[in-house]
Formats: sequence, C-alpha cells, structure tokens
Amino acid sequence: MKRWLVAISVTLALILLAGSLYLFDANTRAQTFASADRMLATRAKLIADTIDRTLQWRMSETFTFSALPSLRGFAASDEAARPARAAVALNELKAIVAADPNVRAASIIDPTGTVILTTDHSMNANWSERVFVAEAMAGHLYASPPARDFGEVSQYYSAPILDNSGNVAAALVLRVAVQELWGAFATPPAAMLVDEYGVRLVDRSDAPKTFSALVPLTSDAYTKILSVRLYGAETMQIPATNLTTLADAIKPGKAATLSYRDEKGTTMRAAIQRILTFPWTVVVYENEDTLLSPARDALWSAMGLSASALFAGALVWMALRGLGSEN
Repeated sequence: MKRWLVAISVTLALILLAGSLYLFDANTRAQTFASADRMLATRAKLIADTIDRTLQWRMSETFTFSALPSLRGFAASDEAARPARAAVALNELKAIVAADPNVRAASIIDPTGTVILTTDHSMNANWSERVFVAEAMAGHLYASPPARDFGEVSQYYSAPILDNSGNVAAALVLRVAVQELWGAFATPPAAMLVDEYGVRLVDRSDAPKTFSALVPLTSDAYTKILSVRLYGAETMQIPATNLTTLADAIKPGKAATLSYRDEKGTTMRAAIQRILTFPWTVVVYENEDTLLSPARDALWSAMGLSASALFAGALVWMALRGLGSEN
C-alpha cells in the first residue's frame, strides 16, 4: 500500500512539475514576444518618422529651388529667348548640385516631358511617362521611389516651376543618391520599405531583394509599373516571393505586429508602420528563434533546478526511509 502511495505521490509531483514548467515557458515566451513587439514597433516608428522627415525636407527644398528667378525666367521664356537665359539658369543648377554631395543632377523639364536644361547627360531625353514629371506638371511636389537609372539607384524629387501668372511652366527635378534614404535604416534589426504595390523599395537584410514584390503582382499593376518606369529605366522585371501573410497585414495601412514565414520557411516576428508622406510601409523584423533564445535558456535553467530539487528530495526520502527501517 505504501508503495502505491509513494508512486501516486511521485506521479502527482511530476505532473505538477511539468505543469509549472509549461506555464513558466508560456509566460516567458509571452513576455519575450511582448518585449520584442515593443522594440520592433519603436524601431519601425523611428524609421518611418525619419523617412517622412527626409522626404518632406527634400520636397520643400526642391520647391524652394524651383522659385529661383533664374530658373523661373528660363522656364517661362519662349524658345527664342531661352538661349540668352540658359547660361545663368545652368549655373544655378550646377550650384545646387555642387552644394550637396547627395544631389547627383538637377534638370528642368518642359511640359512635353523633354529635358531642356540639365547638369548630367540626359539633355533632350523624353521623360513624359515618368511619374515625377507628371506630378510636377500637375502642380504637386513629389518624391519618387528608388529607381535604377544611369547605372545606380537614386530618387527623383520634383516641383513645378511657375510663371508670373501662377501657371506651371516646367518642372524642376533633382536626382538624389538613394544612400540618403538608406540612412534611415542604419542599424539592426533587419528592415524593409514596401510601397503600395507590395514591392520592396529598400531591403536592409543579409540577402536584399530590392525591387521584388512580396507576392506576385496583378498583370495590370505589372504593366503600369513598367510603362511608367516607376523603378527606373534599368529595372526591366519585378520578381516576386510568396509572403502572403505579410502582404495582407500591410494592406490596411495600420501599425501592427505579426509573425510570418519568410521565403526559407523561417518564422519572423515583425512590426509594420505606414509613413505619412506616401503609402509606403516600414517593416522591421527579427528571427523568432533568435528572440526566443533567452526564453529557452531560462526554461533549461528551470528544468535543471527542478531536476536537482527532485534528486535532492529523493535522497532525503531515501535517507529518512533508512532511518525509519533501523528504528
């Protein structure tokens, strides 16, 4: 009878121990994810705010330059008068480029989309299909997504150049090195910037997939993107992955945290944050195994302590049993 009581007691003790370890592990994992979510969300918000400030500042700067009298005079003049104004306007454009190492080129585009004055080799090029030109001609400030042109990746900032009547006479376009945008992603964890089409504009991971879509694009979206050369004349195709969970989470445009599997099947913990300026989303993510490593270490420590306690209890019980037998 005593043996049965001992067996039942040991079984109950083991069940209680297993339950305690399970609850300990569950609580530790929950706390780890809560802490990770706060860290990732904070990082995503910081990156989004930095991107917004960069885009707003550059667009405002471009608009300020577009109001320079020499540029307005050149853009608003007729073709006969332009040659006399070209030298002064070109010197102004060169001064803009020389003053900022991130500015690769400055150009003036006429209403037909033709480059009529520039500091690079794009003179007389037809940019009528480019979105940054269309937006400026419509009277808007615009910052393009990163685009692959002239053998490098850069961004285009555009603003309308107005004549004395307030009509759009031309567009001023600044081509800026993409490193300026990358500066918002300077430190880990890994992060990406995704646009409204689900295409990665920036990918600061160990194996970047810039200009690839989270999920396959519709044929209409694919055709539109290539027709306007949204990601540059040198981006001829847009490969895709199958990150459906992440793509679906981004669509509502709300800040959130989630888990998803990447292309290799690795589970990632992520925070998403929409920027204010454009419908682009920052995704900051981390490998869940890496995040859970401290929790696993804590569980193994708890299991070791529990095993030691059981072993010590067994020794004490055996010792007491031996003393009882002698008496």
